[in-house]
Amino acid sequence: MQKLNFTAIGMLLVITVSCWGHAYGQDLPLADRGQAIQDYVANIHQKLGFSGVVLAMWEGEIVATVAVGPVDAGAGNDPLIKRSLFEIASCTKPFTAIAILQLAEQGKLSLDDPIDKHLPGVPKHSKAITIRHLLGHTSGIPGTNSEGAGDDFAKVLPKFLAGGPQGQPGRKFEYWNQGYSILSEVIARVSGMPYTDYIRKNIFEKSKMKNSCFTGDPPPGGASVAVGASSFGAARSALEHPYGSYGYQYRGMGGLVTNIEDLWYWDRALQSGRLLNKNSIRAMTTAGQGGYGLGWYVAADPAGKPSHRHSGSVRGFVAEIRRYPSVDGAIFVLSNQDDGLPLSLVSDGVEQLLFGQPVEVKLPQRPSPALADAAVGTYQDAKKRTLFIGKSNSLPPVSINWHGPVTAGYLGLDDEGKPQLYMRDYSSKVPGFKADAPLVFSKGEKEKDFVSLLISGNELKFSRRK
Repeated sequence: MQKLNFTAIGMLLVITVSCWGHAYGQDLPLADRGQAIQDYVANIHQKLGFSGVVLAMWEGEIVATVAVGPVDAGAGNDPLIKRSLFEIASCTKPFTAIAILQLAEQGKLSLDDPIDKHLPGVPKHSKAITIRHLLGHTSGIPGTNSEGAGDDFAKVLPKFLAGGPQGQPGRKFEYWNQGYSILSEVIARVSGMPYTDYIRKNIFEKSKMKNSCFTGDPPPGGASVAVGASSFGAARSALEHPYGSYGYQYRGMGGLVTNIEDLWYWDRALQSGRLLNKNSIRAMTTAGQGGYGLGWYVAADPAGKPSHRHSGSVRGFVAEIRRYPSVDGAIFVLSNQDDGLPLSLVSDGVEQLLFGQPVEVKLPQRPSPALADAAVGTYQDAKKRTLFIGKSNSLPPVSINWHGPVTAGYLGLDDEGKPQLYMRDYSSKVPGFKADAPLVFSKGEKEKDFVSLLISGNELKFSRRK
């Protein structure tokens, strides 16, 4: 891994980007940070094609809003505006967590309730799983348990929980999207209203989020709706279901559609206590296993204070939310392209500029052109989960579709020159990426290409489809 300042990023991406000529942010006065953020985002747009919107806040005040790129990233010239709507994928999870904590405040459930107290049909092997375990991704169910779709919860629950926990619940963090789908059903059964109706009434309305909705909803009157360009599928509107419907394959874990203005209103409602009391917020933002709280990752901000953050990735869209309670600050970054590298550089750079620091990132070593070109393609495993490796002039994007939710990362090389799947690293003071799983490329007897990954002790083998 290399630690690079802003000007050196251009040297790393020498294939497409000449040296950017200057660095931003060294001891930058607060009054100048907004302009520096706008200039920085414009540079990422010009040099790496970032398309999206950004809001940065400090001490409760908006210091910068930026919109760059077309509203239809796949075609068209109409520009994005600051009120354009985006799907935010897994950034939906904090909303689901807030709903659960609201119901806990009302005494309608306890975070330590076993899920079978509120849900019928929980298999015996999974009866020790609690609501808290699902919120914190510590249920013990492997993240590869992703089969199950549609609106019949009785049919999908056994598929989600197939095989039961691989260890004692509460002991180990393993990110599992379907846990939040199960939580959406807990919300519906305990509150007596559908999940989406509950979120609208108890979060959107209380936060004055007048433009927010869910995939499949009609657009708010006169709304600018972003269309996302995808490296692993057709372009799609933010309001289009990415997986056919808003069934349990996506409900609760993704699917919220919003803009940076509404996210700012939501942040203000959360900060003011309109959504949760202080004890609930403390529980939500206390780091547990894997640095994850209850709906938030918890990591140090550039000043070494706790920050609360979440990212999201789905076909056509990526998103990033970061909150800095020690300075009443936040950044929201929404993009209508699912190559997450430009978004990562924007998020990390804007964060450091907001804190008046020089922009630094850590990037993995880029694979050789021969390896990068040979790896490009679509692969599928025996359970019809899809792995896609795309083309890029920087780090080739890698996405794994788990029958709905998507894991997004990059193909890079470790210090020994071995291919790895790299993911965002929130644990380092210098933002960047970390190796998440080895990628092993091989040939079969019939000269088919294979990619194998080792995730949580499970080897996943994908064969090339095209």
